[in-house]
Amino acid sequence: MTAAIVILGAGGHGRVVADLCRSIGRAVEGFLDPALVSGSRVDGIPVLGGDERLDDPKFVASHAFGLGLGDSAVRCRLAGRVVTAGGALPPLAHRSAVVASDVALGRGVVLMAGAIVQCGSRLEDFVVVNTGATVDHDAVLGEGVHLGPGVHLGGGVHVGRGTLVGVGASVVPGIRIGAGAVVGAGAVVTRDVADATTVVGSPATAVSKSG
Repeated sequence: MTAAIVILGAGGHGRVVADLCRSIGRAVEGFLDPALVSGSRVDGIPVLGGDERLDDPKFVASHAFGLGLGDSAVRCRLAGRVVTAGGALPPLAHRSAVVASDVALGRGVVLMAGAIVQCGSRLEDFVVVNTGATVDHDAVLGEGVHLGPGVHLGGGVHVGRGTLVGVGASVVPGIRIGAGAVVGAGAVVTRDVADATTVVGSPATAVSKSG
């Protein structure tokens, strides 16, 4: 029997993941969210507690987990706790998502409604491809990357670990975006982006670099 899904995070992102699960007939047992009262309900789904439930090996082993957290650092941290406890983090793809047959999907990958991932691409652990975002052929998305709604990546684009690509941004083919970068909403990326750099505009230019 397929284990029921417990979704980490009950905010807007988590609620969308719950709807994704419903779209593919996957039962959702509840949410874990430390900001909410255990026993309360979100969209009719119970809150089972906070992150402390991940310290219970029996609970973790008896469920599969969906990542309902938009923040990449928090998503990867909690996913790491699930992995350490031996829990399952299946990739989840909305029924309307299109994924080529040879695409490699890591643990906990979430593909929202209308997402498209083309042939030869690799999505590493804990990646989010949000609503209507597209990933063309032979792209590589590192651990914890989040593509916002309506993002479009050209063929052969590489995006480093933990990077956020904002709503409606576009990246031309062959570009490499470093780890921990931020691409602003609506940006058009035509040149490589260094690690930990924020770029905005069309064409995208750097506005800051952390560290």
